[in-house]
Parts: sequence; structure tokens; C-alpha cells
Amino acid sequence: MSARKIIVFSCLAFVLAACTTSSQPPPGESLAGWKGNVKRNLPVQSRGVCPDLIQAYIDASGHSAYASTDPKAARSSTNTYICGVSLNQSSVEEAEARALRDCEAGTARWTNAFAGQCEIHASK
Repeated sequence: MSARKIIVFSCLAFVLAACTTSSQPPPGESLAGWKGNVKRNLPVQSRGVCPDLIQAYIDASGHSAYASTDPKAARSSTNTYICGVSLNQSSVEEAEARALRDCEAGTARWTNAFAGQCEIHASK
């Protein structure tokens, strides 16, 4: 087989693989290990409880969400950021609402410790 044919077949195999792989798990399967719909980067290199909550979110097998204030804004100031998580809810919408409530409860408790508003960073 010529080098040109090998290159063409290799390209076709790559395109076929790219078209058939999904960013979502198949319906009815566990969501554990899947990052879901990531709207903002998940700050995994941080200190504190938030990296543990991110890992719990990724490991969760059901509909879950992770919310936090802006980690980048917190890094540029002397503040930290606040996070919230909701795991294994009946729907994505419920998980997002609960994660936001959890984050906002933290902002009410530590009023001078954070920068920005709570936002959903990822949900599945």
C-alpha cells in the first residue's frame, strides 16, 4: 500500500472516531467520572475544601452541579473564593439551584472573604 493511501485511511479513521465519540455518557449510564457541561474552568489547583468538592462533583453518579465565586478575582486580591456543590439530584436544574444556594450561603457567612458572585461552573 502506498504512503498516500495510508495517510488517507489514517485521516478517515481519525474523522470517524471523532464523529462517533460523544462528550456525554450514554443514556441510562452512570455520570461518575464525567465533568459534564463545564461553563467555567474548575479550579483544581486550589487549597481548602473546594478542590475536594470538585472531585466529589466529578465522582458523583447522578445529576450534580458545582458553583463558586470567581477564583481568578480572588487570586488577584487578598480574598479567597466560596464554593458550593449539589450531588445526585433528580435533575440538572435542581442540582444547579441547590449548588447556587449552597454557594450563596457561604457568601452570607463569610461576607468579606470572597470576590464576585456565585456562578455555576459545571453541571451534569
